[in-house]
Amino acid sequence: MAFQIIANFKNSERGIIQYPNKILRLRSKRVTKIDETTRKIAKKLIEILREVDKFWRPWLGMAAPQIGYNKRIIAIKESYRNYTVMINPEIMKQKWLLPIISSCFSLKGLYLTKYHYWFKIRYRDIDGKYHTRILIGGKAAVIQQEIDHLNGKLICD
Repeated sequence: MAFQIIANFKNSERGIIQYPNKILRLRSKRVTKIDETTRKIAKKLIEILREVDKFWRPWLGMAAPQIGYNKRIIAIKESYRNYTVMINPEIMKQKWLLPIISSCFSLKGLYLTKYHYWFKIRYRDIDGKYHTRILIGGKAAVIQQEIDHLNGKLICD
């Protein structure tokens, strides 16, 4: 337990919003225009993920509410030091709801949650291009958790 408290203290120093801050419970607003504010949020998400990224962590993600912005923007780790920003991500189809043990940079501890093992997502990148992807396994769970953040839902719910 002491390690978790230390880790969360460091997260708050990085600018990661900690529960019970109310912004974590708000439904994030759609991004209607990809402008300097959007780019600033995307850059900050990636900077923080780079700080917390360790080679052994295969799946990482962060949502804009976790750094104080009420916008529908997330960033995920694709591979070591390679990240993708997703603007207005939407789950189009999902299958196979399974239990998973998960953690969150905004919460202390580990939680047993359920996420879909397979899903199809649509989003825009930082250049405004639309993408559709199919994701499975751990990466699917991470993105679902970040989309939950955009909807004001936490893994402790």
